[in-house]
Amino acid sequence: MNTCIRALALLLLLGFPSLWTAADEPCELAPWAQANESLPRYSFESPLEPLPFVDTARIRQIEVIRQNVFPNSHHQLASVANRFNSLTSETAIRSALLIEPGQVVGDAELAEAERALRRKSFLYDAAVLVAKRCDDELDVAVVVRDVWTLVPNIGFARTGGDNKTILGISDGNVLGSGKELSIVYRNDRDRSGYNIRFDDPNIFGSRWRGALALADNDDGHAISANVDRPFFSFDTRTAVGLRLSSFERDQDLEFLSEDVFTLSGEGESAEVYLGRSSGRSSRGDGTYIDRFWLGLAYDHEAYRFPTGFPGPLSTQRTFVYPFVAWRRQQDRFVKRENVDRIERTEDLDLGLFMSARAGFSSDAFGGDGDFLLFNVGIGGRWYLTPKQLFRTSASWHGRVELNERDTQDAVVTVESEYLWKHSARMSFLVRAEAAATRDLDLDQQLTQGGDSDLRGYPSRFQVGDRRFLLTIEERYYTDWLPFGLFRVGFAAFADVGRAWFEDEPPAWVPQRDQDYFDTLSNVGLGLRFESIRTRRDRVLHVDFARPLVDGPDVDSLSITITAKQAL
Repeated sequence: MNTCIRALALLLLLGFPSLWTAADEPCELAPWAQANESLPRYSFESPLEPLPFVDTARIRQIEVIRQNVFPNSHHQLASVANRFNSLTSETAIRSALLIEPGQVVGDAELAEAERALRRKSFLYDAAVLVAKRCDDELDVAVVVRDVWTLVPNIGFARTGGDNKTILGISDGNVLGSGKELSIVYRNDRDRSGYNIRFDDPNIFGSRWRGALALADNDDGHAISANVDRPFFSFDTRTAVGLRLSSFERDQDLEFLSEDVFTLSGEGESAEVYLGRSSGRSSRGDGTYIDRFWLGLAYDHEAYRFPTGFPGPLSTQRTFVYPFVAWRRQQDRFVKRENVDRIERTEDLDLGLFMSARAGFSSDAFGGDGDFLLFNVGIGGRWYLTPKQLFRTSASWHGRVELNERDTQDAVVTVESEYLWKHSARMSFLVRAEAAATRDLDLDQQLTQGGDSDLRGYPSRFQVGDRRFLLTIEERYYTDWLPFGLFRVGFAAFADVGRAWFEDEPPAWVPQRDQDYFDTLSNVGLGLRFESIRTRRDRVLHVDFARPLVDGPDVDSLSITITAKQAL
């Protein structure tokens, strides 16, 4: 009987071949998958094209392909480097990935998942590809390449005539886990001491993250800790967090790069919050994400001034307040190269963003007086033409003493940037920024000098309650890749800036000729080095600047060496 049934079934299949081929007909493979191209040999320099996406579909499975620091290399040194690198674990990649099997996704979710991986400093790049589509189901391939993260911190930086040395060791991807640990000794013009930091972006593989930082310096100490479950994607509905910190340190009031008075300060702060979002919301002019927070904050600081200071010898402030916050941004991203990096995939967020935060501190809550604390911001980034990018932002933060209706510690900042990519490897940039303050707390200073990108002058050379800076720069992005380790760029620049007091300088500022508040300017040339084998959030700047306006202790040539996140 069973033999007859099997024979009948076989005849049916042979007579109606569509019965056994129908399951394969709806499936579509990406061209590279049809050709059986090996994903482990995927090249980010010549990326493969995923299947074009249609509407939404459910993820059936996700394949993770991990590449070492030197993929497909037969060089002996590269092989040794790969052998001693702890390849990022698949668990760490999947913990950082914003998609999972069974999830219904569209183009936006897949693109966001790729961006989230690319933000990881321990990855050179990432690609999320649709490899196969069967009706309303997808097979997804995730390809990532490691960078070398275990490095000795033997560094030197020079900004505005001041040197900073760094000795220690750090690993941004401990044993391939995605966690960061650093133990560093730093010595700069302000202080010297040891700093320890540990950061876990996915505690036990969850969406919770935590960080702990300790500093033991010659002028005090600092500790901070936070644990939170953030808005990790645009469709995340809730967020919750706790932050704690305390410090004890000396802080200098400076003018013409000289210490005038030294403040001894101490303080502690705490904040707990709950966030809520409705996720992506489509409107006529695009897709927006609104996020709201409700929280409680505590902030206490106290400062002591030395004998001879022209004013009170001590001051303190305590704020205890509930707060509400809101942020809106657009889900408009494009992938570009040679904008702020050299031959590196960049995710540019376009469109408008707005944010606001307000809190009320009162004696009834344990604070000092009745205050409204506020912080508002607005900005955006747009392509005026396919080759012209414009960025701008404005912010205003401070506090209002409600009984006197007096605004204190208020800072207004406006920044704008225009970038014209007039050839494949050359860009012209104009950047302008300005700031103004009102009744700024003494431990806060608005300065101008080498530390604020006026590269031909010492750090904190000028001080005031007004400041502006204008930078003009021509950039050249080369395709030079020495030893297969780093990319090289060049820049020619001019900086013009000034900090000054709108009215009379405060009593602690030494009496000097008004010429010391004049507009300063410099011209110079710069080198840019971006490693493709170490963490992706660093670009080394080496700038040679000649000041055009003289001043005390201003050298005829200033050399600045700094590591930044962009060109």
